[in-house]
Amino acid sequence: MAFAMKLIFAPASPFARKVRILIIELGLQDSVTLVDAGAVSPVSNNGDLNSVNPLGMLPALKLDNGDSLSDSPLICEYLNDLADGPFFPSDANRRFRTLGLQALADGMLDLSVALRYETTFRPEQLRWQTWIDFQNEKVQRGLDKLESICNQFEPTPLIGEITVACVLGYLDFRFADLDWRAGRPALTDWFEQIMLLESLANTRPG
Repeated sequence: MAFAMKLIFAPASPFARKVRILIIELGLQDSVTLVDAGAVSPVSNNGDLNSVNPLGMLPALKLDNGDSLSDSPLICEYLNDLADGPFFPSDANRRFRTLGLQALADGMLDLSVALRYETTFRPEQLRWQTWIDFQNEKVQRGLDKLESICNQFEPTPLIGEITVACVLGYLDFRFADLDWRAGRPALTDWFEQIMLLESLANTRPG
């Protein structure tokens, strides 16, 4: 399989990490060149990134025909189809279960990244504590939901489980003081097991 695609990414991006995991799992390392976008923030422009994704958001995949794709769920599904992979099941029940799990985890990532921006890039005197508290509550509810359903996760991870692992890894990386493991023994055990996968170990932020 010979392709010459480029993934524009940042090592700390959990959305880009999801794509990088899939690249490894699908054996596409020789088909996708990883291009570090360098400095990316919500209050600055990155010309190289903007030329691939006009919204300036990571990750972005430049195809070998010159077209580009953005948004990690779309990129992941494209790569999965390209490699005839197993991460997006064709069976309707399993497909929508894993897409629903991916949507929940992506939503938690959206909230977590927004919290990171609010507490890092916004001047301290302008931070909105009520907003911060409400977003944190949403993340906690998401974690509680994952704790309640992780015994139903696929034994061989699909895109939903991979995205959940990216959420938990991002919380460890950026919000270690949150201690998401407290009171969530089943989710903690599941995370320890999935982190044994080489693709997750090799993409760990830090």
